Amino acid sequence: MCDLYIKARPGQPGSAPEVLFNLTGRAAGQWRLRNGHEQLRFNPQAFCQDWDAHFPDTVVHEVAHSLVYRTFGARRVRPHGPEWRAWMETFGCQPRITHNTPLQGRRLKTYAYRCACQTHALSARRHYLIQRRRYRYECRECGQRLRQEK
Repeated sequence: MCDLYIKARPGQPGSAPEVLFNLTGRAAGQWRLRNGHEQLRFNPQAFCQDWDAHFPDTVVHEVAHSLVYRTFGARRVRPHGPEWRAWMETFGCQPRITHNTPLQGRRLKTYAYRCACQTHALSARRHYLIQRRRYRYECRECGQRLRQEK
């Protein structure tokens, strides 16, 4: 991975960010900035299931995010915009955003709500908004207000 940073900025000293293999869910990789420190996080399940699909592409994908940040700073740059695509192409990778490895995501709690025509599974966030903030949701099919099933 350090080779990618050296290739990107020859002659400029710079260290690679912290690398962790603690990412879970459906994402194969993640670049993040916390308190001024960069981290590259990878999903070990993705690499175990399909090494060839994720190495080197997922690694380069996240390094490209890091290099966009190092080049342009924290100003508004689209996450997968032309700057990111240029870094991907520099390293000889297709600028793909998603992967096809079937990973287990988190199981989210849902709440059953009814209308005239069907039952809807609403997220915990929407349930909270209905219960505490008095939001109202309507069915797109029949137009009736959704009410929680008892």
